[in-house]
Amino acid sequence: MNIKPYYTALILAALSNICVASDITVANIEKDMQFLSSDELKGRLAGSPEIGIAEDYIATQFKQAGLQPLNGLSSFKQNFTLQRYVPDNISVKLNSNTIDNQFIAFSGSASSFEFNQDNANIKVVSQADDLRAELKHVNTNGGNNILLVNSAHKELFKRYKNHFAGGSQSNEKRKPATLVMILTDTVTIDEVLVSGSIQHLQQQLTNMIAVKPGSEKPNEYVVFSAHHDHIGTTANGEEDGIYNGANDDASGVSAVLNLARHYQNIDNKRSIMYVTFTAEESGLLGSSYFIKDIDASSIVAMLNIEMIGKPSEFGPGTFWMTGYERSNLAQILNKNLNAKEQQIFADPYPKYKLFYRSDNASLAQLGVPAHSLSSTQMSNDHDYHQVSDELATLDLPQMTQIVNAIAKASKSLVSGKDTPNRIEKVKPRATGLIF
Repeated sequence: MNIKPYYTALILAALSNICVASDITVANIEKDMQFLSSDELKGRLAGSPEIGIAEDYIATQFKQAGLQPLNGLSSFKQNFTLQRYVPDNISVKLNSNTIDNQFIAFSGSASSFEFNQDNANIKVVSQADDLRAELKHVNTNGGNNILLVNSAHKELFKRYKNHFAGGSQSNEKRKPATLVMILTDTVTIDEVLVSGSIQHLQQQLTNMIAVKPGSEKPNEYVVFSAHHDHIGTTANGEEDGIYNGANDDASGVSAVLNLARHYQNIDNKRSIMYVTFTAEESGLLGSSYFIKDIDASSIVAMLNIEMIGKPSEFGPGTFWMTGYERSNLAQILNKNLNAKEQQIFADPYPKYKLFYRSDNASLAQLGVPAHSLSSTQMSNDHDYHQVSDELATLDLPQMTQIVNAIAKASKSLVSGKDTPNRIEKVKPRATGLIF
């Protein structure tokens, strides 16, 4: 079966039922959601053939809304190469004893490696030591490293072992470096010999970007964004192994598309940029690449839309903002809303530190008033990152209320009337040299 014609027909069928008009309707949102969260897209894993189908759908929607590619791009697709490093095999001898693989965890970027006590950094992590702090130090400094980890850290060791087994990724090619952890109570090293290999793979990924130029302030941008990737499938033996990602974040993508339709025939003084990012689930990699080609000072505000398919604890059709107190963007948006009917609330889940866990963080660290808008009850959402995150679990009428509210709240930004203050820049987290 030739897969391309099949998915092309699927896209065309979805588009035939979408009305490109200024009204934000349940019908249009439902059609977007049916397509983006369908089983056929297999969870939209970054780099998969299926996420490419979602990207084609988004591109077609951008074109139908009369949008333009970003300056410097020939299409709505911003392509980039992700570097992936996947552990392959390893052998460790410690004081003449061969260590069983269950007691070894390793990560790095060297295609092959072999070193001993004479040419590696060796650290004994005692029961009283902070394993996370030691790993952070190693990851910041690179080189060849061996950590002898006391068995008191057994559970944390296992979590890192599982994490490392999935490989690591970065937007930049890393210099050869290796970390090997050995779970052992041995503290005296007479001899240690490590050898192994790590696969270096390259993966093509794509952000989707479209622009509606402003009539008076074309060099100032208001950004509406979401992420179109999710976490794929699982071979767990269950009948349903697809992480459809309906709420996370097909809901946000549908919001972006409907905002593009809404503003199609409305005069915008400032330029509007619509972005859907890839690889958010892999550590904000899409938005991290996006900022390389963007002048952050030209972005007046970013409204990142994340998981709006379920009613918030403040009531259906209401939503909250991460980093509420970091800028006056919420005050501007609320000024445009009817206080008796709808207001944007502060993030009610501060313990989750959500401000730096979504794509808004990549721009916020540069000083952009970039916030995420959500309605999901994070402390009580049993579908988050589960195969049960499907369209049937969502409340589309209340989601439509939210998208309409975002459109209304952002009018004074798009018209050029209001300009939020900048967020205090933060020092970017040090780039990991190993994992």
